[in-house]
Amino acid sequence: MTFIKTSGFMLELIHKYAVESLNLQYRTITPAMKRTRLFRRAKNAGCPVINLNAGHQTAATVLSQDLGNDEPLHEHSKGSSKKNIKKEATPLLESEPNDYSCQNKSPSKLNFENLSKNLTKQQRPSGLAKKKTRAKVDLDLMKEELKQLEDPPKTDLEKEISVNRLNYEFYDTPCEELAQNLLGKVLVRRLDNGSVLRGRIVETESYLGEIDAASHTFNNRVTPRNIPMYMPPGTIYVYMTYGMYFCFNISSGGKGAAVLLRALEPLDNMEKMQENRLFLQKSKNKEKKIKDFHIYELCNGPSKLCTAFQIDKDCCKYSLCTWKKMWIEDDPSYPREDMRIIKTARIGIDSVGAEWASKPLRFYIYGNSSVSKRDKKSEENVVSDSK
Repeated sequence: MTFIKTSGFMLELIHKYAVESLNLQYRTITPAMKRTRLFRRAKNAGCPVINLNAGHQTAATVLSQDLGNDEPLHEHSKGSSKKNIKKEATPLLESEPNDYSCQNKSPSKLNFENLSKNLTKQQRPSGLAKKKTRAKVDLDLMKEELKQLEDPPKTDLEKEISVNRLNYEFYDTPCEELAQNLLGKVLVRRLDNGSVLRGRIVETESYLGEIDAASHTFNNRVTPRNIPMYMPPGTIYVYMTYGMYFCFNISSGGKGAAVLLRALEPLDNMEKMQENRLFLQKSKNKEKKIKDFHIYELCNGPSKLCTAFQIDKDCCKYSLCTWKKMWIEDDPSYPREDMRIIKTARIGIDSVGAEWASKPLRFYIYGNSSVSKRDKKSEENVVSDSK
């Protein structure tokens, strides 16, 4: 005969209704039906009812044989997710305390609500466990990301003002070489209202790509942001720094390499440049009185030149070789033979380590007042060598 270990409350119910054998009377019904009938009778008789589904604890322990299952049941400890397997049936106790309150903490507890889930989890074959799948690269999406944006000059005026632009061969050179060749060239920006801004490039930095610890493409890193660095030479790459400023780069020859423009000498339409700079200053310092900038201060920094020339992330992926709104052109009247180039360390990359932070990959025109930061020691060496 199969026995059911129960509390004093259950024993009183059994004697009250003259149930001689639970196994005989409830042989054809499920344990859940047994509990429901017992609790319904107790409620009708005016006895206190313990709701197992509400999380109340009871001393009742149902043997595995009564559930028609050869596997042992799981026991759950109060306030814990650890599960222990009951290997042997506990013999029937003759008497137990008649305490049915919620604070009753008996050694044997069973959470019937999660019983079916636990049994299913225990019997699940290990070979059916879910395996993590590796992320797949969408090649079609990558090709679309790498697609060059096209907006070439169409009207006669657009073709005429950009006739002196530098071609693809100029940009298709090693990064360090391009950074030095850009010095003295003129950046031209045509705004939506037709205004044309011009400024001479006086300071640059080169970032060598996969081998350069300070480059966004170091170790062949590919992200949605740095994709323009992998595009054909002459592609515009603009990124945001400090959450509000922009930096303007140009892709060069070499995998993932690009040149950062650090400073410009304003040439044409300085009033518009000043207006653009002042607008940003006023938006940041609404209560502070803003003074006009000196001409050499308008573009003497990578973010300053972007603000003055209205260069932002919308310019990304366009080519300086074909885009009608921005290009670089030569200035035949500028005496490049008299230009002296200072080679020094880049700025703001100390976090990448001393090796790459100290490499002379920043270049600027000696004696130009629009340079963002001078290196007097390097200048002394250039002057002494030229004598």
